[in-house]
Amino acid sequence: MSKRNHFNSRDIEIITDFVRTIDEDIEIFKGSSFCVDIEQEEIFLGNKRYDRVSKIFMDWLNTKISTRIDNWLAISILHEVGHIMTDTDDSRQQRQELDSIYSFLYDTGVIESEEEYFTKYFEIPAEYEATMWGVSYYLDHKKQCDDMVKMIGSGIY
Repeated sequence: MSKRNHFNSRDIEIITDFVRTIDEDIEIFKGSSFCVDIEQEEIFLGNKRYDRVSKIFMDWLNTKISTRIDNWLAISILHEVGHIMTDTDDSRQQRQELDSIYSFLYDTGVIESEEEYFTKYFEIPAEYEATMWGVSYYLDHKKQCDDMVKMIGSGIY
């Protein structure tokens, strides 16, 4: 995989500066996929190439909202921030339980496709709430979000 597909230190700095306008305690790191450590307030970024999971996510998202959004990177980052902003012990436990169930159903073939698995995963209440927090933030701060992605540059879409 090309290095262009991975976030470099400049990208991490740009994203950190952006995220810290929301919450100054959040740390940003390179990772193997987009995910968050809620308790540590650490966000890990996957690669910056628009991949099949990003497409599934954005296709699903745009069926749930009235204003189409194409900036998958900003929404992916804001979704992870949304977990930190909306987290409760109950939502975290429910998310873990439902993810385990869906993963088991996918692994055993009851859920037959990756798209079906992710569609169910995105509907987990904690996932949905984090996404909608991110959508709301994006729509309220569209210029800043789009500018952040433009600063990162090519290889995003």
